[in-house]
Amino acid sequence: MSFGAALFGCSESSKAPGTPVAITQKPAQKLVTQGTATTAETPPPPEYSYNPQGRRDPFAPIIIAAEQKARGGNLSPLERYDLNQFKLTGVVWGGFGYNAMVEGPDGKGYFIRVGTIIGPNKGVVKKITQQIMVVEEKYKTFSGETEHKEIVIELRKKQEGMQ
Repeated sequence: MSFGAALFGCSESSKAPGTPVAITQKPAQKLVTQGTATTAETPPPPEYSYNPQGRRDPFAPIIIAAEQKARGGNLSPLERYDLNQFKLTGVVWGGFGYNAMVEGPDGKGYFIRVGTIIGPNKGVVKKITQQIMVVEEKYKTFSGETEHKEIVIELRKKQEGMQ
C-alpha cells in the first residue's frame, strides 16, 4: 500500500486542478538471477555523438572555381587568370626593392610587388629575384586541412621569342 500511496499521492502544485497529467513508463527491465539474489538490469540507452574533427564539411562546395568565375566582375585582372597563364617578362630593382612585370593572357603588362595577390586562388607574391618570382597559394584538401603550395615563375629568355 505504501508503494501505491507514493505513486498516486504526489501531485504537481504548478498544474491547475483537473489538468490531465501524462504518465510515462520506464522501459521494461530484465531480471537476472545470480545465485540466490535477483537484480534488475536495464540495458543502457544507445549514445550517439558526432565528432566532425578531421572530416570535410559536407555542405562546403568542393569546386570553388565556379563561384569565383561568377564573381569575376569583382576581381582584379591579376586574379581572373590562372598563374600558368602569366609570363614573367621583366624584373626592375633599385632602392625600392624588386618589382616584376608580368604579361597576362590578355596581352597587357602588369607591375607586381611582394605581397600582391595574383591568380584565382588568392596567391600571394612572396619573393622576387632577378630571375624568378615565387607565388604562394593556400588551398584546402578534401579533408579540410589548409596546405601551402609555392609556384615559381621564371623570367622569359630572349630565345623564346626568336625561332
